Amino acid sequence: MNFSFENFLKSGHLIDYKKNEYILKQGKVSRGVFFIIEGVVRHYVVDFLGNEKTIRISKENDFFYSSNVSYWTGNPSYINCQVLLNTKLRYWTKDELDNLSSIEPGFVAFESVKLKDFIIEKHNKEISRITKNAKERFIEFNETNIHLFNRIPHHIIASYLDMTPETLSRLRAKF
Repeated sequence: MNFSFENFLKSGHLIDYKKNEYILKQGKVSRGVFFIIEGVVRHYVVDFLGNEKTIRISKENDFFYSSNVSYWTGNPSYINCQVLLNTKLRYWTKDELDNLSSIEPGFVAFESVKLKDFIIEKHNKEISRITKNAKERFIEFNETNIHLFNRIPHHIIASYLDMTPETLSRLRAKF
């Protein structure tokens, strides 16, 4: 058997979520991996003050674990995973992917690439929050995600960029 990305996508289960529905809520165990056909998903945590902090935004053609740590450990998630628009996904259960990994080396290589991409994305975001000011983070976000401003609430983008909605509004007015 040769691994084919196209065949892999066809093997997933189709699922639709309505705007603002949850794929995963904090305290539940993540049991799936998803591919976004259409829509946008945010991954967020609630801080010690009760504020929502967006840690990732996934969009069309992104693969994501509803919660990486929960998926791999089987422990309850601290992450909430919510769709921001009506969203169409393909998903695979952990058992399905574990089975595929055991019989298809090509899938193992594919999964490894996706995990490395995620780690690099997470690292770059963490470093950006430490080494760049709000303006620089805004410009960096615009380089690849400007289309999201017309699709999702701006307070979620502000949260993702670790700034207030007012700061985001001022930066948008300047650029």
